[in-house]
Amino acid sequence: MRLFNIRSIFIIILLILSTALYFFTEAKYAALLIVLLLLIIILSFVTAFLTGRDLKVSMETPVQGVQGVPAHVAIKVENKGFFPVFMCKVKTIMTNLLMDETDVATDRLSIGRKKSSNVDFAVSEDRCGCIEIGLDEIRVTDPLGLINVKPKNLDVETSGNRIYYMPKAADTPIPSEDLASYDMESYKYSPHKSGGDPSEIFDIREYQMNDNMKAIHWKLTSKMDTPMVKEFGLPIENKLMVIVDKAKAEPDADEIEKDTDFVASLSLTLLNQSINHTIGWYNYLENEFEAYAVDDETSLWTAIKALISCPFRADETSAAAHFIESDTHKDFSSYIYVTSDGTEMERLMSYGAVSLYDPKDFR
Repeated sequence: MRLFNIRSIFIIILLILSTALYFFTEAKYAALLIVLLLLIIILSFVTAFLTGRDLKVSMETPVQGVQGVPAHVAIKVENKGFFPVFMCKVKTIMTNLLMDETDVATDRLSIGRKKSSNVDFAVSEDRCGCIEIGLDEIRVTDPLGLINVKPKNLDVETSGNRIYYMPKAADTPIPSEDLASYDMESYKYSPHKSGGDPSEIFDIREYQMNDNMKAIHWKLTSKMDTPMVKEFGLPIENKLMVIVDKAKAEPDADEIEKDTDFVASLSLTLLNQSINHTIGWYNYLENEFEAYAVDDETSLWTAIKALISCPFRADETSAAAHFIESDTHKDFSSYIYVTSDGTEMERLMSYGAVSLYDPKDFR
């Protein structure tokens, strides 16, 4: 709890000087000054500690914003206590999670007994990204602003405090041979799961109840003196993974926005070609690789919202390396690696066909 500020420290210093003046000089008016300062301090403590003990704070924000157009945000502070709040300071922090940029605003308001007051302000963003609005600090002060205390009972509702500024998405020219390869039949089998294709053997194990008799491996059964069955292979559909590399040596706002626009355009173009796919990237806020399946427009924009909700960061480890080292399943036959750095391409190619897409080549 931060009680004092510059004003209160000034009052305390003035009180000390007045006391010294009273005891070491014959200035009788110093006694009146001492009484006045003590009265101010006492009243400040009383009003700060007795008021604003029970506050409820809620926030209303639009879900989606338009770049360059102010979005209205309303913060409602409700005083449930018996005493009025003479002064309440609300400090709000606004962060563009994609651009890693932060802005801070401080507002002051008074609230009557059993009443509420609003803090209204506009948020404007010229770039794509997710603006997260958080209540960084709420303090109750006396009318002179000498004493700052945190409300004893503070109920904060911050759900839905994000405004999404979506990137620009349009058809982007994808090489026709790539589009054809993403849409052809795959002959790759899963190394992790069994299936029903008898042309490929996934594993051989002991017979279990309800196993198909047609799957018995008769030659091995005769050698092992126990029934052995074949687990057949699982053909992998021609599934496509788009890996977005968010590792940049020197993240630049213009470049980040253009790269994000490209990813949105790429995903929309694939979807318009009836090519379902998955988009994945390393989330530097959660420190994990995350992936989103895209099979319609709703799932596309869900994925893009998640994409713009975490930043680009300087990182020596590429997105491909994060993907390989993650628990994300790797049953994809093709990969599009969106990056300006081809590092880890060879490792990624061991999981399927890889196409390197540098966003700069599509501008």
